[in-house]
Amino acid sequence: MDRYRYFIFNQRTMVVLGLFQIALSAVCVGGGFIESLFRAESQLSKTRAPVWAGMVMGVPGVLALYSSQRKNPVLVNVLIVASLTSCVAILVLIVYSSLTLSYGEEEELSSFPVHVIHTKFVLHKVVKGANVAMLAASACSAVVVLVMAYLGCRSLPRCSCYDSVTGMVSEEP
Repeated sequence: MDRYRYFIFNQRTMVVLGLFQIALSAVCVGGGFIESLFRAESQLSKTRAPVWAGMVMGVPGVLALYSSQRKNPVLVNVLIVASLTSCVAILVLIVYSSLTLSYGEEEELSSFPVHVIHTKFVLHKVVKGANVAMLAASACSAVVVLVMAYLGCRSLPRCSCYDSVTGMVSEEP
């Protein structure tokens, strides 16, 4: 039974971080759908990378909610691995959003009627706003995921701060 005894990380913190991570991934998925609807068709926009990256970013949030309720070290290990995988997805999303901030939207509109020019201008601003929102959400998500991974690592028995006698974090001067 001793191998299942480990430091139980703060449940409230993990619940808040998990909910925050799910919200940030929803922003990225929503921004990906907005971008796919209104962006001019290009090879890069056909990949739908923000939608897939946003879904991968949501997995650690769901696992954080489960691990705060069930005290299972295997679940915490899976949370740590999912957090690191989410960091890779966040990096992909940051690169994609940076590349597509203005890519594929600059075209000559002088031959179109005025209402088409205004519509294209507004849609261009919507797509740019979605990209900026995805960049901000992915930066915040990187911080949240790294904090979740840190709290998960601290709670495992193999951690250097773990006390095998009491099963709690040892106090350091």
